[in-house]
Amino acid sequence: MFTDVFVKIIEEISEGFLILNHDHEILFFNEVLLKMLDLRSRDILIHEKEFLGYLNIPGILEGEKSLSIPNAHGVSRDFLVRALQVQSQDGHYILVKVSEEGGASSRLVQLYQKNYKRLFNNIGDALFTADLDGNILTANKAFFELTGYNENAKLKDLSSLYIYHDDLEEKLMRLVEGKALYNLETHIYTKTGGIKRVLDTSWIVKSESGAITGYVTQFKDVTYLKSIESRLMISERNFTILFDTIISSIIIVDPEGTIVNLNAAAESMYGYSWDDTVGEKFDFLFRYNKEQPSLMKIIGKVKENKGRYIETEVRRNVKDGGLIYTFASYAEILDLAGEVIAYSIVEKDLTERIHLEQKLRESIAEVKETQAATIMGFARLTEYRDKNTGKHLERIREFTRVLAIQLRELPKFRDYITDQYIEDIALSSTLHDVGKVGIEDRILLKDGRLTREEYERIKEHSRLGGSALEAVQKELNKESFLTLGKEIAYYHHEHWDGTGYPDGLKGEEIPLSARIVAIADVYDALLSKRPYKKSYSHSEAVEIIRQGRGTQFDPLLTDIFLKNQEIYHRISRFIEFEANPINIEDIIHPEEGR
Repeated sequence: MFTDVFVKIIEEISEGFLILNHDHEILFFNEVLLKMLDLRSRDILIHEKEFLGYLNIPGILEGEKSLSIPNAHGVSRDFLVRALQVQSQDGHYILVKVSEEGGASSRLVQLYQKNYKRLFNNIGDALFTADLDGNILTANKAFFELTGYNENAKLKDLSSLYIYHDDLEEKLMRLVEGKALYNLETHIYTKTGGIKRVLDTSWIVKSESGAITGYVTQFKDVTYLKSIESRLMISERNFTILFDTIISSIIIVDPEGTIVNLNAAAESMYGYSWDDTVGEKFDFLFRYNKEQPSLMKIIGKVKENKGRYIETEVRRNVKDGGLIYTFASYAEILDLAGEVIAYSIVEKDLTERIHLEQKLRESIAEVKETQAATIMGFARLTEYRDKNTGKHLERIREFTRVLAIQLRELPKFRDYITDQYIEDIALSSTLHDVGKVGIEDRILLKDGRLTREEYERIKEHSRLGGSALEAVQKELNKESFLTLGKEIAYYHHEHWDGTGYPDGLKGEEIPLSARIVAIADVYDALLSKRPYKKSYSHSEAVEIIRQGRGTQFDPLLTDIFLKNQEIYHRISRFIEFEANPINIEDIIHPEEGR
């Protein structure tokens, strides 16, 4: 038996869930399932049989299976799927759970094992492993580029690399003691006798028994960095005071994107100290994500734009793990010969302004939500008098929305039916019978067939509602969703052949909005039980609308409705299920007992 709590749990759980009846028809699925499979609700509802075919219900009832399921673009991925039959006093149903194949830890292990060698070889800094006798066991491409040795060469005497052997001895002593070594500044020889200044970071490698078998070393080449520092030293004294008192953040990077200097404003804005940042790659510290252009791509744009480039609303990481937004200006720094020796990145913090704009957008969204809630409350005035209408307004709203969306697929309506139009007509559709508040209770709530005079009085609700909304619209002095609301209230009882009311409009003289709501209203009315009429089954309601094609209803809209009739049936059942989850058998077998 379903409860509100049960449905809420399924909606918010981190795995995809699907609920089927014993005939293997879909009753419910949560948002997690849609996001996981990269599908929309209509993809599942329209292609229900095909979708259930991928799930292989009989097979997954026997145990958890790995199944390949395509997304909306036809791209298949593997998922773990399991089904469970649940019996209740109202019957039985099937719970289907869909989860990502493989746990996070196992995927990380597989990724590590599969890509370790590629990662090792593609790290930008020189890396090598060595045993305690000083023999290099493995080295990456960056190591050979730094030292100038051939990748096939076997370096057996590690000490030949170090200019100062005391540095190597100190390093080995600390590693044997079980300590790691961080950024020891030392000097090494290249194959041709050149000298490189590097920062040496090393850590030990142990066997399964815990014995130290060797170590791993990372060389960070700071030769060019030190050269840049030397070349800037002469001018540094002249602008240091100015540099540190400018209120905007300034970071200086070398042509490879390594930070060589920053001012006090940058330290304050990002939360890093000078020592934290200098020598690090700019992107490593501040690039927000991989979708954001790398600094090297930005430098390319600087070159294309005569030495300057500007970005607005740039996302940056800060030290505490937070996010800020900046206005960033990039520029070349030239030496006396006109050569580019570095780049400046001047940034102004826009985070507060961005947050204020976000609050403004949220406020506007709240106003829209309040407006929609107010209109729905206004529309329910009639429902408060007639307790038999149930979720009529919610169903009308969703029927109208889906019909308008489907109509937009036709080239004739693609430009006219915008996203805003769809939202407006869905909201306005709830006002279609608002004029009934002006009809006397003795007529509106009569338990039985109306007399001719009473029916004529009921028909006046269309003029009453349309006139009321027209008066409100005039007060606004502009077009709004009430323009559609007025059209719908006035004309949703007009017939395609001109036999409707209140004005006997014919064909396309009837506003499109009213023609759409007319089908939605009649379909829901046929499905609904009233004191003076029985409720019709879905198939009976569809047949009645089919018979009204070209007489009561717009032929084109009727064809769209008939082609997608099962979607409207599902919407009706979903809304009823949300309102009364305990009455699941009435939803599964809506035609029983009629």
